[in-house]
Parts: sequence; structure tokens; C-alpha cells
Amino acid sequence: MHKKYTVIFGIVVLILTVTLPVAAQDVVVDGLVNPRGLTFDSEGNLYIVEAGNGGDLEVSSGRAPLRVGSSGQVTRVSPEGDSEVIILGLPSRAVGDSRGATDILVTDEAIWLTIGQAPNQFPFSMGLVELSRDSLRIRRFIDLYSVEEAENPDGLTLESNPHDFAVADDGTIYITDASCNCMYSWTEADGPQLAASWPVGDLSPVPTGLDIGPDGDLYVAFLTGFPFPAGTATIERWSGGELAQTYTGLTAVTDVLVTDDGTIYAVEYGVFGDQGWGPGQVVRVTENGPETVMGDLSLPYALAQDADGNLFVTVNSSGGVNGQVIAVSM
Repeated sequence: MHKKYTVIFGIVVLILTVTLPVAAQDVVVDGLVNPRGLTFDSEGNLYIVEAGNGGDLEVSSGRAPLRVGSSGQVTRVSPEGDSEVIILGLPSRAVGDSRGATDILVTDEAIWLTIGQAPNQFPFSMGLVELSRDSLRIRRFIDLYSVEEAENPDGLTLESNPHDFAVADDGTIYITDASCNCMYSWTEADGPQLAASWPVGDLSPVPTGLDIGPDGDLYVAFLTGFPFPAGTATIERWSGGELAQTYTGLTAVTDVLVTDDGTIYAVEYGVFGDQGWGPGQVVRVTENGPETVMGDLSLPYALAQDADGNLFVTVNSSGGVNGQVIAVSM
């Protein structure tokens, strides 16, 4: 069972974020508040995680006060195009912040969510949550901050921002954590374990997107840290627990999706400059570098593929209430 979507920035908040004018697009749903990961269920319903715009509670973050709250949510869109909010009250860190609820997987029995970094006032954060699909009650909470607290793999400030996750055929769940610059694995028998970590150099690696290819290999996407230099982001392919290949020349990657025929797609959030973030794009990743599939996108974030092979991407993903899901023009 493979899962796709995803994504973002573990140690740096979105700075000088702007909404960009874009050409006419095939909009599936709009009016979303910071839409991030998205997925389809077996019946063709589309689910979108919205990170929200914080709230009225002011807390100290160690940098500047945050206005946090529970404005994160999940919206479902039927195959006929009808939308409804089905989950409310997810932790939301602040207006335009990169952290909060980021990814989702829906099975016949459950809804799984990654809940990213949030203040301690939100106990069910910094982990992976399983909800009953029928009752929407919590069935399981996988606490990833506890592993960060015990091991601190990158040796930096104790922070956990689980971002994306994927489920292997044997049931193992893999989760990227953008703040600890690491990836976890989880099984029923062993619980959460550190699967990989990346050293911090001149730039933080910041693992974001994650997918599993048809051959069972893991594909891990990296944002890189501030100032997000163009062309410095990568996607790594891991096979049998070892790094097998690195795709280079990418910029600020927030998600990766691998199709059944092995084609690799990625979301490049944008190019960062003096005025903030410029347009982003969806690219096809090849050994010769990225190829633009759909460009001039406003703050794109994550990808999903429906049963017919069509791709969809979240845009306007940080700030405001104008988030959308649009079809990717191939």
C-alpha cells in the first residue's frame, strides 16, 4: 500500500510570502486555508489537509510570540465536486507558518494525519495520528517528539516537525521530520525508530516529501534551509536501507510522487528572493535534471494522483483563505 502527497519547512517559517497571479487553471476546490497534503480514497473522494491560520492564543516560541490555535482542518471533496469539512480543531501554529497538519492517508478503516510542530499546549502534535474513519475518534497516536527528545539526531534544538509519510507493503510506516533533519520508521512491534538522519552543514537538509516507488524504494525530497538557494535541493532514492541515487538541480522541494511506471514528479515551492517567494512549479525529475510540467504556480505544496492517473496540486498554500487544489496540466 503506497501513499502519496505531502509537505514543509522544519526550521524556517515562510518569510515574505506573497500570493502570485497565475493563469486560468482547472480548479477542483477553492477557499481553502493553507492547504497542504492531499489524497484520494478508494471511492474517488479527495481529502485535503488545511494547516489553518493559527488562532487567538499567544505563546512564546523562543523567537517571537506566536498566535496559535486550532484552525487546522480536513476538507473532503466528492467525485461530483461537493466539498465539506469533516475534521475540525487541528493544531495551527500561526498565520502563514510552515508547520501544523501537513499530510493525510485514508484507508477503508482509518484516516491518518501528520501533525507537525506545535506548542506544548497541543499534546497531540509532533506525531502521526490514526483516526477511526467512522467515528473520527483517535485510535492511535505515534509520538515522534519523544524520539527527538531522546536521540536529537542532528544535535540542534529539540524540535520535531513530522511532514510527510508513506506506508510500505509490509506495513512499515516511514515519516520525514523537517525539524530534526531525519526520517523515522514505525512498526507495530518496534514503535517509532530513527531510520536515517542528515548532517547539517552550510544549509540544513530539511527532508520534506516522501514516497515509495513501485520497486519498494524510498524517495526522500529535501527543501534545504534559508535562503533556499536555487538548484541546491535534491531527491534521494533509498533501496534496501542504503542511499542508491541522488537527483540534483532542484529548488525548494516540498513533495515527491512516484507513479506506477516509475516516473518521478516533484513540487518546487518557488524561488526565494528579495521580495519573497517567486512562482513555483511541478516538475518531472530525470537523471538529467528537472523538466517543467506545469509552471507559474502560486506557492504550490503537494501532489496526489487519482485512479485515472491525473495529477492534482495544492496552491496558495501559506497565508490567507484563498488556497486551492488544481489539476496539473500535463
